[in-house]
Amino acid sequence: MSTAPVRNRGNYARTAQRRRTIARAVLDLVLEKGHDGVTTAETAARAGISEATVLYHFPTRDHLLVAALRRVFEEDDEHLSAGLTALDLDRLRTYATGGPREIALLYTTLAGHAGTSGHPAREFFAEHYAEARDRWTGIIAARQQDGLAHPGLDPAETARQFLATWTGLRAQWLVDPDFDLGAALISAFRRLTGQNWMEVRQRLLEPGAGL
Repeated sequence: MSTAPVRNRGNYARTAQRRRTIARAVLDLVLEKGHDGVTTAETAARAGISEATVLYHFPTRDHLLVAALRRVFEEDDEHLSAGLTALDLDRLRTYATGGPREIALLYTTLAGHAGTSGHPAREFFAEHYAEARDRWTGIIAARQQDGLAHPGLDPAETARQFLATWTGLRAQWLVDPDFDLGAALISAFRRLTGQNWMEVRQRLLEPGAGL
């Protein structure tokens, strides 16, 4: 029996690990000095490999920055949605900015390039937006079942509107950080999902409410 598939799997695993190492090095540099300060030479030095190897895996600086952003979401994949069907939305406040300010700025900058054909951010954000819409569609649908969101809403459309609101609030916060982004995001989510109305309705239906 040929052992070629085993070798191929080994090569694939090593390549994937090398790419993760490079992405982590870029992410560390972004956190230390911002995305504008990232260079392929510094990335290579931080990752302990040659600059030629970095460029083999990520042919441009933009590819490196996208890899760093992808790494952020890989490391924090399922934490956001856990517990969001509960009344307490404080968990959402923790994720409002998308992490440290440097990451929020990287996200917003690359999102601005996502509409450019051929830019590496385009593919990433197409996947990211689709996954985010699916996740929040599920969250809103679950909250409808729990009586925490208006039953007449289209969960998918509400999810799209909420994500657009999140993106816009984060962009404003980067320019003017004097408002509480987490509080604004929670308030927007409550209004878009009709939670405020559902809570009032529940109180009115309680025994002794006078109805």
